[in-house]
Amino acid sequence: MVTFPDFAVLNIETDGTMTLNDVNGNPLDVTTGAPLSGSSDDPPTPPPTTVEELSEVLEGVSAIRDLAAAKGILRAFGVAAVVDKQYGALFELASAFGEALKGELSPTSWFIQPVKMLLAVIKALQTEERGAAMRSWCYTVAYDAMAMGVPPEPNFSGSLQGADQDALDKQWWDDARKQAQDQLADGQGGIALRNRVTLLIAKCSGDPATAVTELWAAACKQSGDDGNAGLLAAYPNLSWPQPTGA
Repeated sequence: MVTFPDFAVLNIETDGTMTLNDVNGNPLDVTTGAPLSGSSDDPPTPPPTTVEELSEVLEGVSAIRDLAAAKGILRAFGVAAVVDKQYGALFELASAFGEALKGELSPTSWFIQPVKMLLAVIKALQTEERGAAMRSWCYTVAYDAMAMGVPPEPNFSGSLQGADQDALDKQWWDDARKQAQDQLADGQGGIALRNRVTLLIAKCSGDPATAVTELWAAACKQSGDDGNAGLLAAYPNLSWPQPTGA
């Protein structure tokens, strides 16, 4: 269940079926947010249906209103709201929109550059605190896209390397969260990042738990932590909404 800032509630069933209700329990269209019974004096803006409009969304010129609007964009371009292969959501989404944009979009322009900016800061860290930093980034951008504010800080305790390591993990969690917040606040670039994360969640059948794991997998691949003994193997699925700690 997802509660939006206007207190509308999106219910997501295990089979991917979704229903949307306003604060009074009245049913809404999950694509447009409009009441199912009766019409509004100010109908919501329809989702982008042209290549130019889609480009503006992906580049942060215009913002996606919410998850329902993101689902509408996927439907408008015939993109299935389902992940065909685990850890493949980013590539599938970027490839689908890349076809719509006639090859002008590559997966690199989605999340890889923001992740590389993070890795440039944390690349010299030991594996444990590097993992905490990457998970923090993933949770921060996903919470932001869901209009859920700042993710709660997990409990850092019980590291096999002792209390000092717990403190390092917490420090890098906090630092990476700040970096993600700075990226999201960076004008058009921040809007673009938020839009793309929202579209990723829509691609994952509206499930932020799946989306945050897909982000995490992409980060692990970029950092070289996706091997059999790497961070992705240690944390194959991240929890939601309570973040996975160290």
